[in-house]
Amino acid sequence: GLAELGAHWIHGPSPGNPIFRLATRYGLLGPAAAREENQRAEAGGHPPLPSVTYGSSGRVLSPQAVSKAHELFDALLASARTFWGAGEPPAPSVGQYLRAQIAPRVPTLGGGREDARRLQLAVLAACVKLECCISGTHSLDLVALQPFGEYVSLPGLDCTFPGGYGSLPDRLLSALPAGTVLLNKAVRTIRWRGSFHEDGDLGRAFPVRVECEDGDAFLADHVIVTVPLGFLKERHQDFFQPPLPRRKAEAIRRLGFGTNNKIFLEFERPFWEPQQQLLELVWEDESPLEEPSTDLEATWFKKLVGFVVLQPPEQHGHVLCGFIAGKESEYMETLSDAEVLGTMTRVLRMLTGIAAAPLTPTP
Repeated sequence: GLAELGAHWIHGPSPGNPIFRLATRYGLLGPAAAREENQRAEAGGHPPLPSVTYGSSGRVLSPQAVSKAHELFDALLASARTFWGAGEPPAPSVGQYLRAQIAPRVPTLGGGREDARRLQLAVLAACVKLECCISGTHSLDLVALQPFGEYVSLPGLDCTFPGGYGSLPDRLLSALPAGTVLLNKAVRTIRWRGSFHEDGDLGRAFPVRVECEDGDAFLADHVIVTVPLGFLKERHQDFFQPPLPRRKAEAIRRLGFGTNNKIFLEFERPFWEPQQQLLELVWEDESPLEEPSTDLEATWFKKLVGFVVLQPPEQHGHVLCGFIAGKESEYMETLSDAEVLGTMTRVLRMLTGIAAAPLTPTP
């Protein structure tokens, strides 16, 4: 099978998406992605996959109740995007804004019935976790409200590369002359705002010199730097000579990013139905209005939003891909595969109520 450790989907696969256009040109996508009706679909970044939602009480939750909470959350999230370029927002962060919108609605959630109200709040809490994964953050309190609407979702039902995401860069590389792309060529310093010359050629000056760890150097008029933000935070002061302007350095300092992780679980036989493509997990004692536990050792797995069923099973086997973000995700990185596998097995058995042999994943 194929496990995408990095990017998984093309989000918004439609003519306005350059990745989609390239993949289509090279014939790297399946037939469903080429259908015009799929390219026109307005999914808002959240494709409506057939799903089942498991609650922490070991039962499948009412699809109607889950759908109602999702609809409310989607509406609130859409309203959070309206403050882009609109002056002073009503709250500093997306998290604070959502809580302020949810709180006055609590008395009417679930038709006023206490058990239904608690379930609606629990599903809303699960929606917040999903949005943390999408935004790549530990908490929506870390996501500024005013620019939240700057991100625009293109139309189209998300699709994958049957041959893996790597098939696109491989195809691009194949069209370039040999030696054009140098791998494992670590750069030590980028010297810019200079006047550099090739040996023996004083007639042409280049403003940039890229110096590598192995002593090689390259002269250029322009250099596009795409290193991770974390690298820039640690190294920008000595990586660029002269140092970057103060406004650039300040932007690097103030920008944030979070941790997203995937968990792949392979099963001999599926415990889910063939039509199900998404298994959602809801902890029924949670609420978006309450602070989550900070005891990561005891509760890290509760940040897991659920599992996508990798499709098609003929190619991937019976594999679930789980998503988890934030500090809980970072804590998980300190655990062994065996510890993660044991926890995932316990969680799935508890939420699905299935303790039989089919629910024995392998890492």
